[in-house]
Amino acid sequence: MIVPMKKAMLIVLRDDRDAVTMALQRCGELMPIPPENAPPGTEQAGETLRVQQALKTIKPYQEKKGMFAPRQEVSAGVLQTPSAEAQQILDQIEQTAARAEAAAAKTAEFQAKIEELRPWVRMDIPVEALGGTKAAGVYSGYIDPAKAELLWNAAEVRDGAVMQLDTGSQGTAVLVYTYRPEEKALLEDLAAIGFSQAAPPGGGYPKDTLQEWQRQLEQAQKEETDAKRRLEELGKKSDALELLSDQTDAEQQRDETPYGETAQTVYLEGWVRSDRTERLKKAIEKVTDCYELSFADPAPEENPPTVTKNNKFITQFETITDMFSRPKNGEMDPNPVMGPWYWIIFGLMMGDAGYGLLMLIGLWAFKKLKKPRGDMAKLVNIMFFSSFTTIFWGIVFGSYFGETWNPLLFGPLDNPMGMLIFCMIIGVLHIFSGMAMKMAADIKAGHFWDAIFDQFSWMMLITGLGLLFLPQTQTVGMVLAIAGAAIVFLTAGRAKKGIFGKIIGGFGGLYGITSYMGDILSYSRILALSLATGVVGMVMNLLAGMVQGSVIGFILSLAIYAAGHLFNLAMGLLSAYVHDSRLQYIEFFNKFYEGGGYAFRPLQINPRFVEVTDNGEN
Repeated sequence: MIVPMKKAMLIVLRDDRDAVTMALQRCGELMPIPPENAPPGTEQAGETLRVQQALKTIKPYQEKKGMFAPRQEVSAGVLQTPSAEAQQILDQIEQTAARAEAAAAKTAEFQAKIEELRPWVRMDIPVEALGGTKAAGVYSGYIDPAKAELLWNAAEVRDGAVMQLDTGSQGTAVLVYTYRPEEKALLEDLAAIGFSQAAPPGGGYPKDTLQEWQRQLEQAQKEETDAKRRLEELGKKSDALELLSDQTDAEQQRDETPYGETAQTVYLEGWVRSDRTERLKKAIEKVTDCYELSFADPAPEENPPTVTKNNKFITQFETITDMFSRPKNGEMDPNPVMGPWYWIIFGLMMGDAGYGLLMLIGLWAFKKLKKPRGDMAKLVNIMFFSSFTTIFWGIVFGSYFGETWNPLLFGPLDNPMGMLIFCMIIGVLHIFSGMAMKMAADIKAGHFWDAIFDQFSWMMLITGLGLLFLPQTQTVGMVLAIAGAAIVFLTAGRAKKGIFGKIIGGFGGLYGITSYMGDILSYSRILALSLATGVVGMVMNLLAGMVQGSVIGFILSLAIYAAGHLFNLAMGLLSAYVHDSRLQYIEFFNKFYEGGGYAFRPLQINPRFVEVTDNGEN
């Protein structure tokens, strides 16, 4: 069911704002509505980003947590009070990360400079001597190694000389000596060959510079290693940083609570569930006795958030509806009808008792060890609950890990046509339940005859057509089909003007049978998935059986059994989840559901890393 909402108006003294906000967050019952003159949020978002960046920084250095590692447990009071010790760890991580980054940049710089200097190490003059004297010029540069001999010959023609050094990424390093009178002509000749002038990096003798840079490189590498070792030590304190992350998230939510302000007070508007107003009031009374709290029904033009309230079983299936569209306020909650259908159809699509048992054991263990939360927990519970329908339908159809044995009804692999008819019957019942929901909504809105003309007539027509296929019920089927078709024909055009318009509307209404037939045929996907699961499982059994006959073959067959059936189970779960959801969204919801609501997201403690053990203050 959809819980009615109330609009709350809270006024408190300025001095009580922080205490009240913390109480509201622990209570988790009020969804604030930003007023038009609400002040902007604080800079707490920057603190949250700092912690998140620090967690990313130490992630490569911290010990990997196991998939089923338990979360640290804290009280709500601890989560609402940032830890001074964790703040110190955050500062140390930032400082150490800055040192590591600076050392890494320095390391990269010296590596690049050394690589550029290496071709010049054999140069026997200092860099400052390049340029030459009054009588002679000395020039340094690079030449393509393949053209080194041409360079040598060109220099000799102009009474010059070339000293060839080592080859680097830019080419072969060379020194060119020339007399001043021939200098210009020689440089022009060498440029034509491909000689490009370039000075060695640094100063003095290159070999001395290389030694100094290597020393500084080793020092930078040591600094980087020390910083990374320190990050590894800080990575062992990741639990404190994760707690600080949740603490800063909670603090940011409080700081961003959209209060309006007056001279002496602050005020807050928000949505609260109508059945939780007393709980909200008691939470505020614990921290202040000077406040004003009032509740009102939503105005006609207001659109409150949607909260659904169902039993523990149906609640799990709400996540399927929410992925499509949350019901809007005032609309019927589809989950009490959709949930059982999703549960039944999921089991039909899997349809194997062996796989259902694996689902039951595996998902039970996952729930106990991993303790998933939120929508993930609901999704896991859906599949866990569906393991029971998978076992049930597997027994009905006699399917056990792809093998058919003693079916109570029939084996889908042996009787696919019977399975197809069975799926069509399931589809009709599923669609009829959606039409019944629409009838209930019409009757609730005071449109009784719309429910009869637009929904019940089609149910009569489709039921009658189905009964025509059975000799024993052909007469009844014909009566129902004709009666339903007559109602559709006579009423489908009732909103149109004139006899001609009503007749056209009647024929157009009857044409809608094609849409219903298409919807019913969509349920053949249940047959397809059931057969696919059974056939793949059977193939895995055949492959495993083919390699048996020896000890090694038997061991190999066990590996084929395990890998093959686990793969088939995984693919079956994915396919059943997707196609079952599609049947709900397209064939079922299409008959009555509008959606368009939005989630109720109150100010509350919602940690990512830790588990809250209570809502107390200590």
